[in-house]
Amino acid sequence: MEKPSSPTITFFRALRSATGDAYDRLGLTLASSLLWLIALLVASVAINFAAVTKQVIVVLAVFFAGSVLLGEVWMGCVYLAYRVATRDDPSLLCFVEAWRALGWKTLWMAVIQTFVTLVITANVALYLQSNLLFMRVFGVVILYILLLWITAMLYQYPLLVEHVFGAYAAEQTKTSWLRRVLRRSLLLTIGNLPFSAGMFAMIAAWAIFCVLSVIGVALMFAGFAALATVYWTRALLINYGVIVLPPEPEVIPDEQFRLPDE
Repeated sequence: MEKPSSPTITFFRALRSATGDAYDRLGLTLASSLLWLIALLVASVAINFAAVTKQVIVVLAVFFAGSVLLGEVWMGCVYLAYRVATRDDPSLLCFVEAWRALGWKTLWMAVIQTFVTLVITANVALYLQSNLLFMRVFGVVILYILLLWITAMLYQYPLLVEHVFGAYAAEQTKTSWLRRVLRRSLLLTIGNLPFSAGMFAMIAAWAIFCVLSVIGVALMFAGFAALATVYWTRALLINYGVIVLPPEPEVIPDEQFRLPDE
């Protein structure tokens, strides 16, 4: 994946497009956010009940199951956002279509994401608690790796949609879809650090705002976050030439149709 020489879609242009679509499709944005919140509440309650047993295996199993549930609903939000962005008749039926076409892939993606995140987080906690300065410095390095991984996760679901329905659908390769999605998400993150850092910061700020506003999580968080990540991912793919936009219609000045003065 070569570095784009002349980007055509900027970070803030993509953000404006996502904001405009969130307003234009307010009903779908609210509905998808509410579905994601319900999944979050179900997962939280299940984990709390599992924690009562004080059995690590049970807690981990329920935690992974909750992560898969959130991943499946998030995939529905992302696919709906993709249909909104591509003007392809978006509706709540997109959730059913996403689960039918991407259900198993999403399951594996959620399991891998949860496992890698837990492993890196455990290493960060282990090294930062050490009394040795070298170990603490190493813990800070791993913390940066964790931030890069979390940022790459924001690209992964939009990229999975592109691999099945979009720009990469016709790709012929022996490499598994999971390796391609993970590799490309990391390449987009590392190769576009300012862009990716801005995406991470905006999603984090949006999450904090929605939590502080109490009802924001239920009304707007997941729907707008899905639209924003889809638009940002597609912006980079457009800049790299992976997605080719149709040419804009030529504007003909009115003077060509004006009758000559007598």
